[in-house]
Amino acid sequence: MDWATTVTTVGGVAAALVGVLAGSLLTSRAERMHWSRDKQIEACAAIVAESTRIQLALRRAWHDGDPVDWVPWNVALGTIWLVGSPAVVAAAATMDEAFWDHSDQFIQQTATSEAAWGLARDRMEAARLHFINAARTHVDPRHVRLTQVPVSRPPADPPDRPQRRPAA
Repeated sequence: MDWATTVTTVGGVAAALVGVLAGSLLTSRAERMHWSRDKQIEACAAIVAESTRIQLALRRAWHDGDPVDWVPWNVALGTIWLVGSPAVVAAAATMDEAFWDHSDQFIQQTATSEAAWGLARDRMEAARLHFINAARTHVDPRHVRLTQVPVSRPPADPPDRPQRRPAA
């Protein structure tokens, strides 16, 4: 075996090893990016679902005195804090602030009118829409901003429905 054949063989083996190593690094990076994106989408979906649940629970707390279970909402917030982008986390924090600002008046039933609920509802829905648009833009910057929340508002009370219980 001559010198040229040895160099060519060693060079070919080295090139193949470099190719395999580079391919595995690129594949690993792509898999991590896909995993991260999937987790972010799951976390965003949980925030949207839980925010809808919390808004409806606050209404039930006001009308019927039902307790509000905050645990799933807090779990969803914790998850978005772990995997979300700064803009998505900030939008989730804005939604959480809207819930906190209005929770006492509805849980303690100190709000006295549908108008008070309407103002609170509008703020919660605006925060939810802001979150949805931040999440959509983060996932795919080509998404068009939405102008309507995904869940319609609870209907006004029918005339035959009993009024809310008085605060104790």
